[in-house]
Amino acid sequence: MWKKHRTVFICLSFILLFSGLVNAGNRDISLNDAIYRALQESLEFKIAQLEWENAKLAYQKASADNLLTQSAYNQRLAELDLLKAEKAYKNSIANVVISAVQKFSDLHIAEMNLRISEEQLRLKQKARDLTEKKLKMQNASEYDLLQAEAALASSQMEQQAAVNSLEEKKQTFCLLINSENVMPDGHLNFVPFEADLTDILPRLLEASVAIKEAEDSLALSRLNWERLRLEETAELTMREAENAVRLAELRLEQARANLTQQVQAAFNKVKQAEQAYRARQISLQLEQRVYDITKGQVEAGLKTEDDLANAQISLWQAERSVYEALSSYIVAYLEWEDLIGRDVRESVILQPAHVGAEG
Repeated sequence: MWKKHRTVFICLSFILLFSGLVNAGNRDISLNDAIYRALQESLEFKIAQLEWENAKLAYQKASADNLLTQSAYNQRLAELDLLKAEKAYKNSIANVVISAVQKFSDLHIAEMNLRISEEQLRLKQKARDLTEKKLKMQNASEYDLLQAEAALASSQMEQQAAVNSLEEKKQTFCLLINSENVMPDGHLNFVPFEADLTDILPRLLEASVAIKEAEDSLALSRLNWERLRLEETAELTMREAENAVRLAELRLEQARANLTQQVQAAFNKVKQAEQAYRARQISLQLEQRVYDITKGQVEAGLKTEDDLANAQISLWQAERSVYEALSSYIVAYLEWEDLIGRDVRESVILQPAHVGAEG
């Protein structure tokens, strides 16, 4: 049975060695470069660019046509159509950028998972071998050996799953940027979230396309009601017109409430993600302290190399948790900026790291 496990372990080692050699030929790519390449390759972004260009042309034509009619309503419609097209264009950019951030970080996390699973597998293999030796010396039972073998088999499955996941994430990332010769450098920037909701919300409510449409609908309903009133229209028709005005008022109120809720939820999501990131940083500091203490105890002969290896695994897991939290924070930050109408390509969180920046 030992020969069987040793053969499996050796095969996995060759697979990992070969994978390392393959990756060694790849050059690292930054997040900004990955985003740029993703935008260059994205059909969604290319379509959005053309639609945005067409929308600007349509607005220019509508404005020119309106020079003859001098219709404020037609001009308003043209402006709303342009605002909608601009919003759709920025949304398409945000979709590609956020997808690039997620795939960039997913691949790096997969690499971290593989490193952790490799070390866990090594320890389980060592524990199984030690149990076998103890069994021969009658210091362990067959049941103990079965337990050790079951733990080893489980670890082998987890390690193989990590290998598979890394390959899948790599393929997904390569498709995103249309290249197989680069790998993410893994660097993510942290920028504190400093938005002031009380300042931003009123401006968003004023600039919202949905709210502008609801306001226009209300204005038209009131104009129609006023026209019918002046014409001394029948009572039932007047009641319909009054209901139309009331419905338009309610829809405007609803549009404002919906946007307020969306903005509040997005704001809270970023703040919570930032708090989670900072909390995991504290956990990482604790794990680093435990690792340093364990290392000192090993050097003093108070603990074993296996104790140090387990402390190292816990430290790597804490580093992974910090990275996952930072990735989630960046995505929430970009979703917030997309919601408030900014071009996420210009987001401060995607700019080169500031001196002293965390992450």
